[in-house]
Amino acid sequence: METTTSKTTASRSSALLLDTLEAELEEYETQLLELNTYSNELTHKYNEKVEFQECLEKGRKFLAAEADGASSKLDTVNPLSSAYGAPAISEDGMQPLLADASRGHSGLASGGFKHVIEGEMKFSSTVGILKADEKSRFERMLFRSTRGNCFARFAEVERPIADAATGRPEFKIVFIVFFKSEVISAIINKICDAFGARQYPVPDHLTLGNASQLGLIVRETTSELADAREVLLKNRELRLALCSRLARRYSEWKAVVLREKAIYHVLNLFRADVSGMLRGEGWIVASAEVDARTLISQTHAAMDLAGASMLSQVPLPWPVPPTSFDVNEFTYAFQEFVDTYGVPRYKEINPALFTAVTFPFLFGMMYGDIGHGACILLGGIYLLITHPAYRRCVSSAGENEMLGGVYASRYMLITMGLCAIYVGFVYNDCFSLALALFDSGYLWEGSKGSVAGSVDGGAEANLSAPYGSTGSIYPFGVDPAWHISSNELLFFNSMKMKTAVIFGVVQMTGGIFLKGLNALYFGDRAVFWLEFMPMIIFDFCLFVYMAVLIFTKWAINWDRRQLMGSCGIDGLTFDQRPCSDGDSLKHKCALNFGGETGGCAPPNLINQLINIALNPGVVDEPMYSGQGSAQSALLAIAFLSVPVLLLGKPVYIYFQHASQPASASQPISTQIEMDQDSTSSEDPKSKEVHSFSEVLIHQCIETIEFVLGMVSNTASYLRLWALSLAHTELAQVFWEKIMRTAINANSIFFVFVAYSTFAVRYFGVLVLQCKLACV
Repeated sequence: METTTSKTTASRSSALLLDTLEAELEEYETQLLELNTYSNELTHKYNEKVEFQECLEKGRKFLAAEADGASSKLDTVNPLSSAYGAPAISEDGMQPLLADASRGHSGLASGGFKHVIEGEMKFSSTVGILKADEKSRFERMLFRSTRGNCFARFAEVERPIADAATGRPEFKIVFIVFFKSEVISAIINKICDAFGARQYPVPDHLTLGNASQLGLIVRETTSELADAREVLLKNRELRLALCSRLARRYSEWKAVVLREKAIYHVLNLFRADVSGMLRGEGWIVASAEVDARTLISQTHAAMDLAGASMLSQVPLPWPVPPTSFDVNEFTYAFQEFVDTYGVPRYKEINPALFTAVTFPFLFGMMYGDIGHGACILLGGIYLLITHPAYRRCVSSAGENEMLGGVYASRYMLITMGLCAIYVGFVYNDCFSLALALFDSGYLWEGSKGSVAGSVDGGAEANLSAPYGSTGSIYPFGVDPAWHISSNELLFFNSMKMKTAVIFGVVQMTGGIFLKGLNALYFGDRAVFWLEFMPMIIFDFCLFVYMAVLIFTKWAINWDRRQLMGSCGIDGLTFDQRPCSDGDSLKHKCALNFGGETGGCAPPNLINQLINIALNPGVVDEPMYSGQGSAQSALLAIAFLSVPVLLLGKPVYIYFQHASQPASASQPISTQIEMDQDSTSSEDPKSKEVHSFSEVLIHQCIETIEFVLGMVSNTASYLRLWALSLAHTELAQVFWEKIMRTAINANSIFFVFVAYSTFAVRYFGVLVLQCKLACV
């Protein structure tokens, strides 16, 4: 479709809306930045006041402790400690100020600060706060830098306080340092800067000793702290209110911006036309054309604009249209699943519809367990019930990609659970236990009509009714007697492996038929006769024939055939020929199909299938007359179909192109993306040769992919058997080692604990891990 719209009309409303929104957001941004800046300043000042108050309190305690002689309760740094030795007079005239009359003894030992006061000596002091873990390094640096000419005291702050610079809560200590020289003051200031210690203008020690004056300072500081805290709380309330108002309108603004960006993105795809108009070409679903025209008319009416834009159909020819599928909540997950492998071309058959049926059923074949399927079914039902609440949460809080994918697959999980339950009934398996829903077709000595009663190990089972009669057939699924037989694993291996191969061949053959139907719909004779037909012939000659052999083996009454290959008590074969027990089976068999058994013994199908390719014409255990010749013919036909698939289409296109007139001759490009950068001066013959080689290479790749894919995919379908076998065996191990041991212990508590362990391990290993292995 072609859309023409006015450039002025299209941009006027969008620009006005975005300008208004931008101005509104800038205003909110300015307010928020101002509040944040003011909050940072207030917080910094508040933290400084807290540190200042701690310095006042601890400074008062310093002098009170000194006056009471309780210096042992505080950390004291004696610069003349015997650990460092009494410093001598240095060359720059610096010497210990608090040295006692006796060398090597500190002033603190004979009175400390009190001794200083009695000597009527005037000292300067500085008070500050420091990180607690820097105390040792700080006091060591003070002593070494001042050479003992200072007196420092420390006190820890009991609670962590916010750092004035960083705002992070930290444990700190308050220090007071007394000194005499201006030189030492400069040294102490540099040390404090290096350690990040902040000094505060605390009154000197004489003022600190005045209790009334100090109390006044403390009360003023406390009042200022209360006022600052109130202002901070008010600032926080204002910021919270502003952010709440912004959060309520965030979804609205986001929707507006995304919508306007989408509009501008679409307008950028238009190209300028005459008279200030924009012209754009695109695709629209045919069923939505009427709705598109209606929306355009409604837009014109709402904006009071007549004829500002119009929608018209582009004349033919058209390029290949894109693919669009109408999906609902049920088919969405399956469509996404198929699209991860490839999107069908326009008007091709959509394989997602078939996947909606085959994928859950194949999953059920892999994990055919009634209990396992019930867990998955309950999970899908839970997602289905909670989906409306999830949608409401998404509308308010935004989309979660992972959780959204889980909810999108809710219907897929339900179908997978239903199929697993169905196949679980077929396998007669529920948490590794068989269900005796009907009477068994087998009886042991000691059993009571079914599988009830006690049976000795090694006992043989006998049919409860004649072979092939209605009474000998279990009504639905596998007879529970097989679950307690000694050859259980052999039976289920054979059944599940053959079933997996049959369903795999059916699905692969169905995919090939879809290719043929697409070729018929598009009228592509080359694809139908030279691709589809060789593919389906190759498939039928080898893989469908393999499924036919499986059904043939199942359909034959091997008891009767083995009877036909036995020697009677009268010394005669089934067809009344003389025989002896030493004769070979081939000699005694009345069928005379050839091979080593003559058709009277069940064959090993795996060996037969291998010998089709490795030993053509030789069948050791035939099932019908002329089987070797038939398999040789099928193998030859399958091999002949491969060259047809490889060369048929390229040769057909080559001769079709060569038969065209020279003026109409174009490079071969059927279904191949040709190079668009070739120059017009290039020789047409070189283009033709180059294009033919492209087609040949493409067909060669497709042939190799098909042949190898048929073999590898058939082997891949054996995973249905392998995973089902692993699931069953693991479940049996968990039951035997956990639940059965607890039940045999005859302890209710032990059974309860064992059941909890069994449930957790079963769900974690068999349900979750197997689900991931399937994905």
